[in-house]
Amino acid sequence: MCTTNRSQSRRSGAAAILFLILLIPLLGMMAFAIDTGYMCLAQTELQNAADAAARAGSQSLQPYFVQYYLPGQGNQSGILNNAKAAALAVAKKYSSLNTAAGVNIQLLDADVGFGFLDASGNYTPSAPSFPNSVSVVARRDSLQNGPLALFFGAILGKPRQDLQATARTTMYTGEVSSLQVVPGLRSRMLPVALDINIWQVFYQTGKSPDGKKHPGPNGAYQIQVYPYPKQTSGNFSLLCIGPPDGNSPTFRNWIDNGMAPSDIQYQVDHALVPVSPAAPKPWAGGPGMTDTLGANFADVLNLPNMIPLFRPISTSPYQAADSTGQNSTYNIIGFASVIVSEVSGNGSNLNLSLQPCAVSDASAVYTNVMPAGSGVSTTTGTMQTTFLAPKLTN
Repeated sequence: MCTTNRSQSRRSGAAAILFLILLIPLLGMMAFAIDTGYMCLAQTELQNAADAAARAGSQSLQPYFVQYYLPGQGNQSGILNNAKAAALAVAKKYSSLNTAAGVNIQLLDADVGFGFLDASGNYTPSAPSFPNSVSVVARRDSLQNGPLALFFGAILGKPRQDLQATARTTMYTGEVSSLQVVPGLRSRMLPVALDINIWQVFYQTGKSPDGKKHPGPNGAYQIQVYPYPKQTSGNFSLLCIGPPDGNSPTFRNWIDNGMAPSDIQYQVDHALVPVSPAAPKPWAGGPGMTDTLGANFADVLNLPNMIPLFRPISTSPYQAADSTGQNSTYNIIGFASVIVSEVSGNGSNLNLSLQPCAVSDASAVYTNVMPAGSGVSTTTGTMQTTFLAPKLTN
C-alpha cells in the first residue's frame, strides 16, 4: 500500500510540473489574444475617426465648389485656398471628436490631402482644378497621438504598436428629378419657377433676363427674377409647390418653411414627379407678387433652397406658361439650388434676385450621379448646385 501511495504522489507531482510548463504558453496566448483584440478595437475606432474627418472635409467643400464655378468669378485661386483651409479645419475638428483607445485623434496638416476623382473612377492626388475629394490619414504612432500601449506586449518584447487608418471621400452631384416623402422633414423649395434657358445663359455669361450683369451684395453675379422676366402676366413665375392655392398666406408659408411632407405627397399622388426634359410635368402657377411676399423672401435671405426649372411653351413668340395668372401651368423639367441674394424696393419696384448655392436635400431623388466637376454634360446643367452626401471612395 505504501508503494502505491508513493507512486501516485510522484505522478501528481509530475502532472503539476507539466501543468506549470504548459501554463506559460497558455498565458502567452491569452496575452496575445487580449492585445490583439485591443488593437483591433483601437484600429476600428481610428478608422471611424478617419472616415468622419474625410466626410466632413468633403462636405465643407460644396459651397466653395459653387463659388469657384460661378460665372464671372475672378478670384478662383482665393476661393480654392479658402476651400482647402476650411476643409482642413473641419476635418481636424471632426477627427478630434473621435477617440481611439481613449485618445482624441488629432490630425497632422500634412495628413489631409486633396485630389480629384473623375467619372471613370480614376483618382489624381493633385486636382487639375477644384478638388472633389478629401483624403485623411489618422494616426496612433510616434508622429501623432502616440503609439498604442499594449497590456502584455512587454512580455512579448513589443510594448507599443503603431496604428494608421486612411479614408478618402468624394463629393457627388446629381440632377434632382423627384422628391420623396420623409416623415417630419420639409424640403427647402421656393415657390418660384425659373426658365431653364435663363439659368443656362446665366451660367454661360452671368447675364440676367434683362441682358445685364447684376453684381449681388457679395460681388458675385445674381439672377434677377422679378420684375424681370415678366414671364406670365399676373403671377410672374410664382408656382404652387403643393396643392394649387391662390392665397398669399400659403405662399408665405412655402417661402418661409418650404414643402411639407403633405405637399410632396400631393406631387407624388398626382404624378407631378419625377420630372425631366423628356417628361415635363405641369405645375400650377400662383398669384401675383405682393409686398408681403417680398418681406417673406427677405426673411430667407442667404438660406439654401431649391427652385423648379421650367421649359417655356414657346420661345418665338415667348410664352412661359400655357395660360395666364392662376390658371397657368409651367412645364417643370428639373430643379436648381439657390439663395435669395437680394430683396429690395416694393410694389412694381420690387427686386428679387437669386444666386446659385450648394444644397443637399434629404427629400431629393437624384439622377445622373457622378463626382463633382467631372465634366460630363447633363440634361439641365443644374449639377453645379445639387449635391449628395459625400461617399467613401477608397
